[in-house]
Amino acid sequence: MGRTVPRSPAQTKECLHCGRPFADRKRWASRGQWEAVHYCSVKCRAAARRARGPA
Repeated sequence: MGRTVPRSPAQTKECLHCGRPFADRKRWASRGQWEAVHYCSVKCRAAARRARGPA
C-alpha cells in the first residue's frame, strides 16, 4: 500500500442563511472565489433571496 498524503486543514465559513459551517472547495480556491462565497448551497442562496424579498 502506498503512503497517504495528509490534507491541509480547509478554511471554513458559516453559511449566512442556515448557520452551518462549510469548507473551502478546490473549485472556489482555484478561481479565487472563496471570499465571494456566502452560502453553503444553492438552496440556501435561493432561500435567502426569498427571505429578503424582491429587489
